[in-house]
Amino acid sequence: MLAASLDGLGLVLAEDRQLKLVALARMLIDWGKTTNLTGHRSVPGAIKHLVVGALALQKAVESQVGVGSGRTLVDLGSGAGFPGIPLAIANSHSSVVLVESRERRHHFQRAVRRELGLANLDPRLGRMEVLPPSPADWVIAQAVASPPRVLAWAMEWVQPGGILVIPGGAQPPDPGPHPALVESGTFHYSVPGGSPTQSLWWCRRMGHPGSDSSAS
Repeated sequence: MLAASLDGLGLVLAEDRQLKLVALARMLIDWGKTTNLTGHRSVPGAIKHLVVGALALQKAVESQVGVGSGRTLVDLGSGAGFPGIPLAIANSHSSVVLVESRERRHHFQRAVRRELGLANLDPRLGRMEVLPPSPADWVIAQAVASPPRVLAWAMEWVQPGGILVIPGGAQPPDPGPHPALVESGTFHYSVPGGSPTQSLWWCRRMGHPGSDSSAS
């Protein structure tokens, strides 16, 4: 299933990375027997909807917005670590920060980092609006609050010239304006394997990488 989905996305991953993605799905299901991490109850289901979904998200952002895979990424409100952990596995040269306020999910993230040897993964326990931000090239903010509030909180984590992505479902969210927003848009994308079409809203923060990011 994973190999076919990678082909569908036009992605080539080394065998060791594919094995880690499968191991991640197995850990998620094993932990899910005693901890409420996800609604998926099978390894194939976790691979199809969470692992492949994460890779499809990255592919869509790269093709539509132009964010490269060799950049710093922050996954805000990451839950059990999706999409951040699959992206850390697929892009071992990238630095990926996970921000999650629920301790059990954070403990799972730390266990994955340890057991799968993901030195580029940095799980942090706390809320995005409380923790000191680490501005990144691109940021994924889950819908942990209303879209306008998520935008206000998450923009603090986006470096000048960086990209913020807020995933949606059948329809993209509408977070409204922000003084540091220079361009924005929405689009839909497909996930191989018959999953429903997904959507997202994205924006670029004004400025150039390395410039002062204190303005918001």
